[in-house]
Amino acid sequence: MATMDIFEGDAFSVIELTRALENIPFKPATLSGSDLFAERGVRTRTVVIESRDGTLSLIPVSERGGGYDQQMPESRQVRAFVCRQFKKQDVLWASEIQGIREFGSESVTQQAQAEIARRMRRLRTDAEATFEYHLLNGIQGLVKDPRDGSVVINFANEFGITPVAEIDFDLDNQSPASGALRKRCQALIESVEDSLGGLAVGPVQLRAECGSAFFADLVAHKEIRETYLNTAAANELRGRAVDEFTFGGITFRRYGGTSTIGVPTDKAFFYPQGIEGLFEIYFAPADTFETVNTIGLPLYARMIPDRERDEWVRLEIESNPLPICTRPQVLRSAKRT
Repeated sequence: MATMDIFEGDAFSVIELTRALENIPFKPATLSGSDLFAERGVRTRTVVIESRDGTLSLIPVSERGGGYDQQMPESRQVRAFVCRQFKKQDVLWASEIQGIREFGSESVTQQAQAEIARRMRRLRTDAEATFEYHLLNGIQGLVKDPRDGSVVINFANEFGITPVAEIDFDLDNQSPASGALRKRCQALIESVEDSLGGLAVGPVQLRAECGSAFFADLVAHKEIRETYLNTAAANELRGRAVDEFTFGGITFRRYGGTSTIGVPTDKAFFYPQGIEGLFEIYFAPADTFETVNTIGLPLYARMIPDRERDEWVRLEIESNPLPICTRPQVLRSAKRT
């Protein structure tokens, strides 16, 4: 018969549980599956970011006895930000595994691991949704609290960067001027190129994450219809199959979110792709002695036993992310009308 003692083994340590969590297949969402944000582990919860000529970068930690970073003559601003922590837990009660018996080649420990893996998959699903929430805000230059949507960090405001005003795409205009939509897209691309400065090599690849109403009116726009007329993509645009298309040098995508994670229905968020170092997400280590001062991982798992009554073990996942766009001035937003 299983007892709570089986959870004292190495198989249930923070390191082993975290490895097991990493082995659970990842279900990518719109942004988390795009590799847009480069992952960087850091050793502390506080990340020091500096701004030089509008570009934000991480200040590295210097080793004791090592050399000094060369001071640059241009003016710069420095801010310290705390990686935002999120945790979730599940409780496995002794009564839920007390009937487990050994049979075949499967041990009590292996069966307990299988139950824990099942519950970890559920926790992992919630973590993936939280990561997507942070990345969606990251392409707006923001860090928000998932509990109430309040803005925790606005990187443009923190470093005195004036954001570009929201663009009116005028999609409710029943008689738009000829070529107006294409010109608006071209002006938008040129504006982002100017903001990127020398960071971009070659043509800028711009993408827009669109709310449902914005995307629907865009697909129905006269210029879009005329552009795709008599092409293989025309049937897709007329039907419900398409959720993404390219026009005027911009790839527009209907963001298939949820009630809590999504783009407002009348809005669109624009950002450049393929720019190395433009989007990064830092991960701090978990709050445990096993992980202190180690390079942070995207997600940790641990188990806390009931030391007083020996009735349960608590499964926890933890992550300490900080997503950042290193040039917030390149980000754009638009409204349907």
